[in-house]
Amino acid sequence: MFARLLLLLLVPADARRVRAGHSGRAILLEIEDTLGNEQREAIASRAPQMEELLKHTYMALPKNNRGAIGASIANYALHRLFLQLHSWQMKDLQPTQGAWHEHSPTAALKHAPQKLLDVFDERLNNFGLDLHELSVLAATIERLVRDEADMLLNVSFKALGFYSAQKLSASHAMNVMEAYMASYILGTDSFGEEAHRELSEENVRVLLKNIGSYPRWDEVKGLLQDFSSKNDADLDLSTMSNILLQTTDRFAQLEEGECQVLKNQLLTMEDRPGSGRVLLSDFYRPALHQGTLEFTESLDFLRQQGAIDESDPQSIRVIVPNYMMADSNCLASSEYFSVCCADPCEELMDQLEASLAAPSASPESLLDAASALPLGLTNRSFAAEGELSARLHEVADHHGGEVPLHGRLFAQWMHYAFPRHCPFPHVSGTTKRQSLTQFQAERHERAAFAEYKEMRELSETQDTREVKDFSMWSEDEELIDPSGNLNSNSDRSFWHLPMLLVLGTAATLLKFVGRSSGSVDHQKMV
Repeated sequence: MFARLLLLLLVPADARRVRAGHSGRAILLEIEDTLGNEQREAIASRAPQMEELLKHTYMALPKNNRGAIGASIANYALHRLFLQLHSWQMKDLQPTQGAWHEHSPTAALKHAPQKLLDVFDERLNNFGLDLHELSVLAATIERLVRDEADMLLNVSFKALGFYSAQKLSASHAMNVMEAYMASYILGTDSFGEEAHRELSEENVRVLLKNIGSYPRWDEVKGLLQDFSSKNDADLDLSTMSNILLQTTDRFAQLEEGECQVLKNQLLTMEDRPGSGRVLLSDFYRPALHQGTLEFTESLDFLRQQGAIDESDPQSIRVIVPNYMMADSNCLASSEYFSVCCADPCEELMDQLEASLAAPSASPESLLDAASALPLGLTNRSFAAEGELSARLHEVADHHGGEVPLHGRLFAQWMHYAFPRHCPFPHVSGTTKRQSLTQFQAERHERAAFAEYKEMRELSETQDTREVKDFSMWSEDEELIDPSGNLNSNSDRSFWHLPMLLVLGTAATLLKFVGRSSGSVDHQKMV
């Protein structure tokens, strides 16, 4: 009897897993109900691939007492996923002024029925998402992005006088797909708010004329030709959609090549080897002395993007990894995302998460894991007596002995450990990141870019003196979820209470059984 009661007390762990499985199926049924069977099947088939991509990150994420993640952590995980997978800077998954908890990841489900958003939000608010449910949400967002792409393809069909139900010859299909890629790369905002739903033939003519100045346009057309050549027959909308999906992913790779060229140029101008910082006067030098178009952003825009180190106002520096993530280096903006430079720090975090498989770790474990990362990424020392080690122990002391992997202080430590690769994490609210378009709309048409006179004056007034290392370090901590679900010991503390209850109940039952047995024995003895 006692063993059965004890087992019943331990059942909830398995029950949670069963309920999670039922919840995942329930969400897919809701997707079928709101988006249709075809969409449900597409999302269900994509979800396992998303799960594989997310599993290492998910394992290391802080979880609530149900072993699931809440809205802010889901925001963080999905933002990282899409940036790494497609180079998509998802507009509705980005932190709001540096804070991840200001909105639900369901904000990225644009144009989805409210009922579907409610299903995900209810799960997020009441239980959190397990790995499978997070993967379904990721696959749903990706599917809606693809639907938007199909809508833009329909717009290109109509603009050139075709109907989306038509099959097109190779030459006509190429015209439509080139119109699509031109509108994808350049955007359609200049034609009005509804241009993403309807373009005129004149709009397409302007796009195709302007895209000629894009340096990789011939390569993009070559990609379209290569992917199209695998089809002998006329092309329908579905076939063209698949060709364009492959082309846009390869386009992101082309753009990443451009990002690396840009980054390498900056690194040749570092104030000292391995610092990840460039003096503002050196940043403007190519434009001032060679007439290049690169590195001409205004100081106000750079500051607003969080790309400036002003710890010494007389010797301002550009922070290379923050600059690479600036909106001026993004292209191909859609309603959902912009294609931006990859964040190499995410790959480093992936490797640390896979190695540690926990939301927090001791300073010693982190130093060992960081030392095991590929050579050549930094010239900093991870020695136990070094400055990096001392700073990491300070972070651990702040948190009672272990370092949370997903907080601002550890991100700051990663920046100083890998200054060429990891952006500096500003305290939330101190920067107000806007898109290039938004920034200029609030000021004037050329506000994001400095005039020649401004660049020259800034260059002449800047001192070239050396700035101390760790000059921007601050003790401000910000966990991804300020509600407290990010306690690095949450899994341990979660089990601690139930086990105490189980043991306490077991002790009570033993006493009860003991008394009963003793009473019976006593009666027998009498």
